[in-house]
Amino acid sequence: MPALATIRHWRILGVLLLLAGAGRAALAQPAEPAAAHCLLLPLDAAQRARAATLVVEAEVLSQRSFWDEAHRHIYTASTLRVYKLLKGQWTAGAPLTVLTEGGTVDLARETLTNTLSLSVGQQGLLFLTPASFPGVSQPAAWAAYASQQGFIRYDVPAARAAEPFRQYPLVGPAFYQQQLELTGQPLRELAPNPALTTALARRLSPPPARRGPNGVDAPLISGLSPRNIAAGIDSVLTIDGVGFGGSRGAVEFRNADDGGASFTRALDRDVVSWSDTRIRVRVPSYSAEGRPAGTGPVRVVTADQQTATSVLPLTVRYAVSNVQETTSGTTLAAGHINQNGQGGYSFRPDAAFAGNAAALAAFGRALSSWRCQTAINWDLGSARTARGIASDDVNALEFDQGAELPGNILGRTTSYYLGCRDASGQLRFWVKEVDMQFDDAINWQFGPGLPAATQFDFETVVLHELGHAQQLGHVIAPGVAVMHFAVARAAVNRQLSFGRDVLGGYTVQLRSLAPASCGPAPEQPAPLTAPLSTRGQDGRVLLSWPTRNECNVQAFAVERSPDRQTWTRLTQLPATGAGGYSYTDAQPLGGLAYYRLQVLLTNGLALPAAPVGARAAAGGPAVAVFPNPATGPQLQLEYDAPAATNDFIVRIYDALGRYYGGQRLVVPQAGIGTLSVVLPPLKAGWYVLRWTDGGQQGTVPFVREQR
Repeated sequence: MPALATIRHWRILGVLLLLAGAGRAALAQPAEPAAAHCLLLPLDAAQRARAATLVVEAEVLSQRSFWDEAHRHIYTASTLRVYKLLKGQWTAGAPLTVLTEGGTVDLARETLTNTLSLSVGQQGLLFLTPASFPGVSQPAAWAAYASQQGFIRYDVPAARAAEPFRQYPLVGPAFYQQQLELTGQPLRELAPNPALTTALARRLSPPPARRGPNGVDAPLISGLSPRNIAAGIDSVLTIDGVGFGGSRGAVEFRNADDGGASFTRALDRDVVSWSDTRIRVRVPSYSAEGRPAGTGPVRVVTADQQTATSVLPLTVRYAVSNVQETTSGTTLAAGHINQNGQGGYSFRPDAAFAGNAAALAAFGRALSSWRCQTAINWDLGSARTARGIASDDVNALEFDQGAELPGNILGRTTSYYLGCRDASGQLRFWVKEVDMQFDDAINWQFGPGLPAATQFDFETVVLHELGHAQQLGHVIAPGVAVMHFAVARAAVNRQLSFGRDVLGGYTVQLRSLAPASCGPAPEQPAPLTAPLSTRGQDGRVLLSWPTRNECNVQAFAVERSPDRQTWTRLTQLPATGAGGYSYTDAQPLGGLAYYRLQVLLTNGLALPAAPVGARAAAGGPAVAVFPNPATGPQLQLEYDAPAATNDFIVRIYDALGRYYGGQRLVVPQAGIGTLSVVLPPLKAGWYVLRWTDGGQQGTVPFVREQR
């Protein structure tokens, strides 16, 4: 049967060759554009073929991520089935292992911009060399030459292919012949590729349109709503039309990472509903291939592999990066934290970068643009004596040395994430660290002057990469958005687009500033350097807050709430650059109340810091529990913490002193806050909760009632 499939495959190819002969030149590599696709420089196809030891057509079957020996980086090992051999030697039926940088291990994730990542089910042509990553012992593994540019990705249903700087309208005889002229080796088919064979047959002889339930030829897209949307924030697109079928198919968007040269498919879990006339789908920033949806037509692929493409385009204003939890497949945005104890993150240059005054100044200008317009709490920290990119809680900033970066990459940003589950099981991811590295061999214009025709503008490039650090993905908006997928030589874009870049960053900020349900304390909006300080005294509540490097700040609003749901504004203090402010609530609420600051920017945006609890009367209990009696699976603790801590321990005992279990909780900030404790299985009765926090300790009784 495999032999018969092979014969059919090559019969199709033979017919296609006759049909495509006149257009063969059109299938040769297109002229390379001047733009660098997200800091990639075009790689000569002949050079790539010469450098590769092994060139194969293959499909990803499975993946496994792992830490290197020093626990500095995560790598992913993909197991592939090889269909065709174009260069080198390979045994038919032997699995192929390809290593890529980044991946997910448990609730830790590492992602790198401008770097190849693969996904299960993906097919394409791989140009490979033996893998040689530091601290990784995989002697039989391979890696893509020049990373992202060592892979030609197939759009299998359409029998098309694309890579960062080239598109291939048909994966047929002319495509293979073009590659073989570069590899200098005859093509060997090692296994049939039925999915691609079927797609080629469909391109050669399209099946007749089926008659849908509504009695019309199908499928057809008649409308998109809304036409202007954001990706990665659970925004739902409604696709109206006919002939989509009763069985669920797939929805595909233009791939923003390659400027729309290819389509990328929404995850099955993002398809909210499907009927013959209407589809509702969440617009992803993390598709089935891990790519963001971009501006352009939307494509529907029915269950029987018929396609419909919208006439009018969808506009994606911005894309908020998402992290995928591998067990459930859940994708969600990651928030920023108070990593440096001063409200956010400090980028620390190595000695060489710190010694380049012009580069440091350009980086500072780009950082200030994001900080002043979105209140992301970044600063430029002190120089460090060590160097290197690694998961080490240092936000590294440096130029590469030698071949540390893959070939033809201007620079890249590495984001490291951690996750946790709160007492209710809800998942939270945060940005643990961000590293940035740039190619020292590039002809940079560090400014403030404009670049020459052969130069890349460093501030423009840094502004784009800092957008990735802010957790924004690519969009397709040439000349408009800093997060446009491509940067060209001599191009200058040092100004954030308010409706795209700034609002995208603001969306990330609103999620980052919310109270943390687990894990470390959330980021404070710049220019705050610490959470709001509260103190009850003589029937009043005294509030104070420190600031640093105020920019674009109009005022600070103080708000109060009895329940953290409904807020009342007490006052609004104009920003003066004083470095510290205070306010006294002379008429506080009785009992516990919550206070928060809103940082009001001159561009009209308001950023709320996480709330802090306070009582007007001092001397209340350090820990109180509610509800009491407890009836549900969780118990809430109200704790007046003297400081943030990762070592708040609770233990549950009954009236006879028998131990039922305990937990270690994270207290994200000083002041009165609420913590959740998952109760062990308890019968109805009287219990005591014992708590310790460093040198402090205490007990709180509570009653367990059965519902």
